[in-house]
Amino acid sequence: MRPLLLPLSYVFGAGVVIRNWFFDIGMLRSQSVGVPVISVGNISAGGVGKTPFVELLVRRLIHKGRKVAVVSRGYKRATSGTLVVSNGTVRCAEASESGDEPAQMAAKLEGAVVVVDEQRVRGARYAVSTFGVNVVVLDDGFQHRYIRRDADVVILSAEEVRDPGRLLPAGNRREPLSSLRRTSLIAVSRCANVEHSEEALRLLRRWTDKPAIGLTTKVSAFRKASTRFSVDLGGLKGKTAMAFSGIGNPESFEKTLRSIGLDVRKHVAFSDHHAYTQSELAELENMARESRVDFLVTTEKDVARLDSKSEVHKAFLETIALYYVEIEQTILQGESLLNDLLERI
Repeated sequence: MRPLLLPLSYVFGAGVVIRNWFFDIGMLRSQSVGVPVISVGNISAGGVGKTPFVELLVRRLIHKGRKVAVVSRGYKRATSGTLVVSNGTVRCAEASESGDEPAQMAAKLEGAVVVVDEQRVRGARYAVSTFGVNVVVLDDGFQHRYIRRDADVVILSAEEVRDPGRLLPAGNRREPLSSLRRTSLIAVSRCANVEHSEEALRLLRRWTDKPAIGLTTKVSAFRKASTRFSVDLGGLKGKTAMAFSGIGNPESFEKTLRSIGLDVRKHVAFSDHHAYTQSELAELENMARESRVDFLVTTEKDVARLDSKSEVHKAFLETIALYYVEIEQTILQGESLLNDLLERI
């Protein structure tokens, strides 16, 4: 049915262009938060590997001696206003309160402050005034132009570079390709190898001459959800698994599982940011037992939602052998381009 929505895509695109023009001429204003801001975002709805890149960026900034805050909207959280998810040392909120991605980053990024706020200027200023951070990484910030940024990084998947698709609602793109002129750096994710990265960066030149790097996703750990203990990756080859996920790109998750040698017998895909009910968890438990697989596996983001005070979620984690894949981004091409950007911040 989506092709029938194409006329609405033209209306949507016109609205986006007009809004961006208002910012360009100063009718809508971007506000400073007093410290450098790096925005990481995308131009399409759905998963493109944005969160692992934010994690990579934050770790590099911390390694350079910067005190970093990640500021996010906190999509689908049950709260509103300014909420501290991590003060850099202690996690202060669970996923239902903060959103799953901020909760995941708070768990993984030791030393980084994580704040969510629907008014991200307010959230960033709070992080600066309360915790003394000297750089802000704005998560999913490309369209949020109310906060002034010193660098804009846009993540595009290799598939998206090959076929950008249509604007919403007929397609998944949030902005026209012309918006890439606002970027400081483009990161092309989901490149299988250097050759794949080279091809994607070459295709990208059809649209823009902005600096671009190639990224690949690798599995850094395979952990038991209840204990966070790690399993030897070398021992997974040939093992059977049933997977479930509530993320933007379930196909990419299944591909990642197969890359470490798992035989994925079944994959139950839910909508992105899905909140699991008691009946759904019971059904997953039954399916896993009936399938007689070695592992029930999910994503980091899903575990962040299940790791809560909910008795239903606790019971699920304690009664079934659930594992999750921890991933990270690595740079295939363009390391110096990212280093140059960080040096300027």
